[in-house]
Amino acid sequence: EYGTRFNLVFVAWMIVVIFGIFNIITAIFVDTTVAGLKHNDIKRKYAQQYERAYVKDKLTMLLERISEIIEETGDCDGNLELDEDQFMMLIADSTVTNILQDLDVEVVNLPAMFCTFDGDDSGQVTIQELMEGIMKLRGEPQKTDVIGCWVSTRMLHE
Repeated sequence: EYGTRFNLVFVAWMIVVIFGIFNIITAIFVDTTVAGLKHNDIKRKYAQQYERAYVKDKLTMLLERISEIIEETGDCDGNLELDEDQFMMLIADSTVTNILQDLDVEVVNLPAMFCTFDGDDSGQVTIQELMEGIMKLRGEPQKTDVIGCWVSTRMLHE
C-alpha cells in the first residue's frame, strides 16, 4: 500500500535500529564483565595479602613452639639443628601438629617426614630446612610437583 520505496527504507531502518540495540546490549555486557573482573582482582589481592600474613603468623608461632620444646628438653646445643629423635618429638607435639594442619601440611608418615626435611642427608634438620620444607609441602600436590619428581628420578637412572 505504501510502495516498494517505503518498504526498503523501513527494512533498512529496522536493521540499523536492531544492530544499534544489540550493540548497546553487548556494550553493557562487556562493561559489566570488565567491572566484575576488576573487582575479582582486588579481592584476589586482598586474599593473597591475608594469606601471606596468616602464613607468617603461623610460622612465627611454630618457631616459638620449637624454641619452647628445645628449651623444655634441654637438648639445645646452640646450633638449632634437630636430629631424628628431636624431630619426631617436635612433630608429635599437639600444638605443632595443629599449626602444621593450619598451614595445610599433612602429617602422615613421621619417619618419611624426617627424610623429606633432611634434604642434604646430614641426619640433622636445620630450622631453615624445616621452614623451606613446610612451604613446599603446603596444599595439594600440583602437576609440576609430579613432573619434577619424575624428571629427578629419570636423571638418577641415567
